This record gives sequence, structure tokens and C-alpha cells, in this order.
Amino acid sequence: MILDQLPHASFSPDSPPDIDVRRAALNPQKSFAVAAPAGSGKTGLLTQRVLTLLAYCEEPEEVLAITFTRKAAGEMQDRILQALWKAVEEPEPDNPHGALTWQLAQKVLARDKERNWN
Repeated sequence: MILDQLPHASFSPDSPPDIDVRRAALNPQKSFAVAAPAGSGKTGLLTQRVLTLLAYCEEPEEVLAITFTRKAAGEMQDRILQALWKAVEEPEPDNPHGALTWQLAQKVLARDKERNWN
């Protein structure tokens, strides 16, 4: 199963109570809609989801993420580009969420190199 091939940071006892659902949302074989209150980590989860999809697709144009506003779309784009930049320029973070995002971005960079996306 592809989900078993995904990098997973270790999660501490203070991980969110919905950690299993968050992990499941990274499964590239399924579609997900994410609804949660402000400040719950939706953008971070969606960033990880897009990075996961980019790591497994043939071409980046195959990945589609829909937001309600242009502002949200811009923020998503910024987060994804920032994750990729950090994966190139910075060491792996210590916090579990940051580490998982960094690991996923590393997979995207490897896929980029493999597929010559530029």
C-alpha cells in the first residue's frame, strides 16, 4: 500500500486527538475534503497532502487543490514553495509536523529530479 511508503514522523503523546484521520488524509489513493475550525492545522495538513500527491504523480499538473478564496490559494502556494525551499536549505526540523512536511518535500524534490519537472 502506498500509505505504508510515506514518511511518518514520530508523534508524541501531545499529538492532536485526530492524528489517525490526519495520517489517513495523506493517502494518495483517496480523495479528501477537510473541514475544521480556524487554527486547527488545516493548511498544514493540506500542504502535506499536496506534497504527498506531488511525490507520486507523473506530472505536477495532475494535482488539483480547490480553495474557497484566492487568498487561501495563494497561502497554499506559498506554504508548498516554502516547504520545498526549506527541504533544500535547512536541516530536518525536530517537531513532528515540521519533520513530516520536510520529509514529504524531500520526496517531491527527488520526484522533480527523476521526472525533470524543473
